[in-house]
Amino acid sequence: MLKTADSKTQRLASEFEKNSLHHALLFQGAKITQIEEQSLTLTRVILGMSDEQIEHPDLFHLRPSGKMRIISADITRNLISELNRTSNQGGCKVALIHEADRMRKESANAFLKTLEEPPPGTYIILITTRPYSMLPTIRSRCLQVRLQSDGKEIENPIWLEWLNLYESWVLQLFDRNKLKNDRVAPVFAAYGLVERLLGIIKQIADEEWKKNSKSLPEGVGEKEKDAIETTIRKGIRSNLMKSLIDRSRQIVVHSELPIDKGGVKLAKVVSFAEKVAGLLEVNLKDETAFEYFWLSSLRTWTAK
Repeated sequence: MLKTADSKTQRLASEFEKNSLHHALLFQGAKITQIEEQSLTLTRVILGMSDEQIEHPDLFHLRPSGKMRIISADITRNLISELNRTSNQGGCKVALIHEADRMRKESANAFLKTLEEPPPGTYIILITTRPYSMLPTIRSRCLQVRLQSDGKEIENPIWLEWLNLYESWVLQLFDRNKLKNDRVAPVFAAYGLVERLLGIIKQIADEEWKKNSKSLPEGVGEKEKDAIETTIRKGIRSNLMKSLIDRSRQIVVHSELPIDKGGVKLAKVVSFAEKVAGLLEVNLKDETAFEYFWLSSLRTWTAK
């Protein structure tokens, strides 16, 4: 039953068996797919589901929907109504709140009482990669379960090839003699890297969505599917950016730049990456955000 569980999920399952599991859990971590996998693993224990099951009459999902990917007050109230009904199977009930940070303020406020005093035998699991974007009143009512990253590297061949091109581009910027002879080529190369990156994000996200869409519960509407697909795309994009930052660190460490000088440049590039991540969260176009990152990085890497 727990073959896919990490140590924290196993401990929570043991607490359930002892009838001491907290009724409200906030699963948080860096990868949304990992968090959802662990929350579903615990759900299967609570509801007595098999490892292959993804649906159960007493399992309820609350997901963001629409282009803005929000959890509205209306669908939150619908969930509350479902949870207040008698269990279909005569046992426990579980509500999985996907991307709980997407709850609007009025939705979160409507949910507070249920979160604090749920119906008997009801467990509520909130899932998020951004816990501090949630209301403190929501977080304070939950047992927070912080999952460590699974540490898996992105091994997609097209991504690894792109990283090598990125590294070659950065190293080219360190060669001041070449830059004196040709200041235009690195700029065109930057735009080429952006265009290829956008294509890679789409390809990997499409592959991930195709795989995940097969395991969605019945009854998920088109708006919810659109929101899930967008979430997958954003997760892929975020992981690729983290991988890019890791490669940037490696480049600086193994370069001939003085440690202090290389460290300053790297810190600025990381800062640009974090700013871009924030801009993308408020739905700035990918092309615009990445062009800003590359041109800013270009100025930083080439600065004396």
